[in-house]
Amino acid sequence: MSHINDVETAVLYYLQRHQICPMEELFRNLPAFTVNQMFLTVDRLSREGKVLLRYQNRSEYVIVRSEIGRQWSREIAGATSEVG
Repeated sequence: MSHINDVETAVLYYLQRHQICPMEELFRNLPAFTVNQMFLTVDRLSREGKVLLRYQNRSEYVIVRSEIGRQWSREIAGATSEVG
């Protein structure tokens, strides 16, 4: 169980410093863990609401801290209501 916490801690710490990052960047910058470990961890964190996954383009997902994602949602909602 400790290793699962290590991966989670590393992912959350990286996102705390960068706030938004592509999955590939996370894989490159956390080489101590396998891609599978990080996929499972990000999936779990996403389901728990600690991070958000956003599809950026045809082949890239970005991971966003939940606080940043909520801020984006408010900004998008505000921009949409201003247009209408």
